[in-house]
Amino acid sequence: MRNHAKPVPAVRRLLVVCAHPYDATFALGGVIGAFADAGTSVHILCLTHGRGPDPSPRCRLDRARDLGRAVRRLGAEDVMLLDHSPGTLGTANLDELADEIQEAAAAADALLVVDATGRDAHPDHVRTMRAAYRAATATGTVLYAWTLRPAEPGVGRPVLVVDADRARQRAAIACHTGLPADDPLRSRWMRHQDPTERLVVLRAERMLAPANRPPAVGEEGDDHDDDTTTDHPAGARHRQEGAAAPHPVRARTA
Repeated sequence: MRNHAKPVPAVRRLLVVCAHPYDATFALGGVIGAFADAGTSVHILCLTHGRGPDPSPRCRLDRARDLGRAVRRLGAEDVMLLDHSPGTLGTANLDELADEIQEAAAAADALLVVDATGRDAHPDHVRTMRAAYRAATATGTVLYAWTLRPAEPGVGRPVLVVDADRARQRAAIACHTGLPADDPLRSRWMRHQDPTERLVVLRAERMLAPANRPPAVGEEGDDHDDDTTTDHPAGARHRQEGAAAPHPVRARTA
């Protein structure tokens, strides 16, 4: 099933949930920019600080700063990083992850994740999607997933096609100064330059799926002076903007 929704569905506040910092720009950047352009208040929750073993404290701060700058270029209002170790989300406690996402999503009316329903999906992305699905079901929130898989007419979940501003996404990607110029992530993104993006509707408000039944892997359908980046330890309870958080580390964006 394929529907056109240009620029994007009407969403007041969107929480983007990503496993790794680069997911927000290389994968989801086109969609984030489209929602922001439509007047949506966009907020980012990143569960880790990278793709591999935990970097040095200095590298973590630099990466958080770069991500803050990147998402501001895309039009997002802020980003929060949790302290889960990259590569370990696949074995993380699903209920705890869902609770963290649910708390961050308290004021959101839609969530956005990377589609991890393919059989070759990264385990961190699979766990992130499952936890987001559980959180969305618990709160009655819409859940979208950015996907590269082509839609099959009349089959599976609805797929929305939205416009993407590649120039804006390119400017955001340029903020990741610590990512080597020859990193394969950059070349993979360059091969994906379609003027549109596709969103799978994993959960709509009218769907009454139980919280314990996330979409199965392989299932069809499936810089400013403001402080905009916050680090939190894994399991820490993040709060609404303006409230005190337990020992946050903030990175300035330029």
